[in-house]
Amino acid sequence: MEVSTGNIVFDRQLDLEVLTLMGEIEQLPNHFHDYYELGFLSGGSRRVVCQNKEYVVAKNDMLLFNPLDNHACFELEKEILDFRCLHITAERMKELIRECIGHDFCPYFEPQVLYQSDLVLQMTELTALITSGSCDQFQKEELLYLIIGDLVPDCSKPGKEESPDASSLIKRACGYIELNYAGRIALQDLSDLTGLSKYHFLRTFTREKGISPYRFIECVKMTEAKRLLKEGAELADITYQLGFSSQSHFTNFFKKYARVTPKQYSRLYND
Repeated sequence: MEVSTGNIVFDRQLDLEVLTLMGEIEQLPNHFHDYYELGFLSGGSRRVVCQNKEYVVAKNDMLLFNPLDNHACFELEKEILDFRCLHITAERMKELIRECIGHDFCPYFEPQVLYQSDLVLQMTELTALITSGSCDQFQKEELLYLIIGDLVPDCSKPGKEESPDASSLIKRACGYIELNYAGRIALQDLSDLTGLSKYHFLRTFTREKGISPYRFIECVKMTEAKRLLKEGAELADITYQLGFSSQSHFTNFFKKYARVTPKQYSRLYND
């Protein structure tokens, strides 16, 4: 049985989130999100798969996940995990980079793992200040700019463009999902839309997107759920709008990815 705690804090001054995960966390399923996730391990070790590459990470290793990077986390052995990360939207990242280097762009961080990174000390201090509710804006901004200012020149390149040979059929399927995610999408629907057999659609989609169609739909729903929660929508309304059978179904779905409940997430923006 998974014994863990998840806590998320939104710093309105810095305009970013801090997520903390602690405990016996067995795995995090393959998924992606529409923001940057800059994280580090303060304890424990994990096997991480990102963009179909596999890494073994441990204490003081730093993880850099770009928007839409598919990634998953698996347990290596029974041990306590202590993971903390920053969630930064693409627009906020552009603002930070403009402050640091004089012009804005959306970077693509690579490699996705920095082993025994010197930046972990600053990340530890910054996340501790934010989670404790510190009002010392100067100190928090200083740490944030130093972290981004060091990361961008050494570990990033201009935003990753979609491969020119990406299948137009898969693009069509993604567009259909993004319009119809709240309904009951069937594999047959996507097979018919692309003209591929179910098997070849699954293989082609997963190869090109790095994530299965089912997980893709869940991630699209998750992105919309967070948007609605930020706007203060009621759980009952979100449950209906996103096509979940019950509030408990939606809550379990949300917690699987966010590691906090929808109510906890909503309170970040509406209390």
